[in-house]
Amino acid sequence: MPAPDIVAHRGGSAFPENSFSGLRYACSLGVEQLEFDIHLTREGELAIIHDATLEQTTHATGRVGERSLQELASVRLRRIEEGVPAFDEVMAFLAGETIHVRIEIKRDPREGAYARMHERVMRALKRHGMVERVTLMSFELLALPAFGRDGVETSLSWMQHGQTTLDEFDRQLAGIEAMGIDDIGLSYGQTTPAVLERVARHGMTAGVWTVNGPGRLDYWLGMPVSYIITDQPDLALRLRAKA
Repeated sequence: MPAPDIVAHRGGSAFPENSFSGLRYACSLGVEQLEFDIHLTREGELAIIHDATLEQTTHATGRVGERSLQELASVRLRRIEEGVPAFDEVMAFLAGETIHVRIEIKRDPREGAYARMHERVMRALKRHGMVERVTLMSFELLALPAFGRDGVETSLSWMQHGQTTLDEFDRQLAGIEAMGIDDIGLSYGQTTPAVLERVARHGMTAGVWTVNGPGRLDYWLGMPVSYIITDQPDLALRLRAKA
């Protein structure tokens, strides 16, 4: 069984989450994959930030979707002299790297938001030659099928498997598979070997998030998952090398 890929969650924890410095640093570590989050800006462009609001990760206030890309670039992230990164700028940098990129589409209830995100993401991927080096992720199932139709790998982030029976989970997986989803990202605390076996039956790959600490990382590095999303990619690399 091959060892799981290690995914630097929001760039890892050496720098503030989703900062350009953090994303660059993750690329220097030697991990196979990098993960970050995107939101639509006021003018319909894409910014890299996790929250829908600015307070917790920047020194500004208000909603991300009410700011322009230029305004977000001028906002200061906490604990670093950088603004909120623009998606296209980061993809231009990543085009020169070899790392696989996992892009998480955050929830956006505005009408047509996922269609606009799809159009903006695909435009950037094609411009920078990145279509075959990305996976589009989301907790929102409806945000993903359009990418699958364009030949882009997709992954549904899922945690309801801990709240249903295995048979019900199996039925849910059948519906997810029918929508063309390639992979399922699972909350590690609710994931068992039986859950992973059901995913494999449907021809889908699976990974777990967000695994931190030497004990948990050691356990999941020995499990049949394709990848492990972690805030501690450097630690995960060291543990995997000793396994």
